[in-house]
Amino acid sequence: MVIYDERLSVPLRWWLAVLTAAAALTAALLPLGPLPAAGGGALLLAVVAPAVRGYGAVRIRVCDGILVAGPIVLRGEHAGPVEVLDEAAAFAWRTRLAGPRARLLLRGYLPRAVRVEVAEPGLLCPYVYLSTRRPEALAAALTEARDHFGASVVAGR
Repeated sequence: MVIYDERLSVPLRWWLAVLTAAAALTAALLPLGPLPAAGGGALLLAVVAPAVRGYGAVRIRVCDGILVAGPIVLRGEHAGPVEVLDEAAAFAWRTRLAGPRARLLLRGYLPRAVRVEVAEPGLLCPYVYLSTRRPEALAAALTEARDHFGASVVAGR
């Protein structure tokens, strides 16, 4: 059962910047003729648009007690305290306070984040940092997953 799902899509201004760059390249190549100009703009769009789309295709999901955020997978039983970070705290944790072993899912266009302590020392990761648009909802979902699914797995051992 999915209790949280978010796609970290890039903002509209990034797509407008890609279109502006393609139009500018087309205009710059126009003295060479209409075909090279159109080809240059189309080539730029063909290269940059999939990269921007892929960067924004990352999802954060909390499903059946498991956090899946891009390449990060954390089971509810391994999650510790969850902290909602405001803009200043999120900036501090992704810069000067960042640990070299921490798992980070950074998106520069998202100023707020959630930090999850990892309670399992065998994972060799002190915490997970997740950029998000809805930090309160993500923190609530992670807390629910940790309390519900983590407790049932530990009790079943």
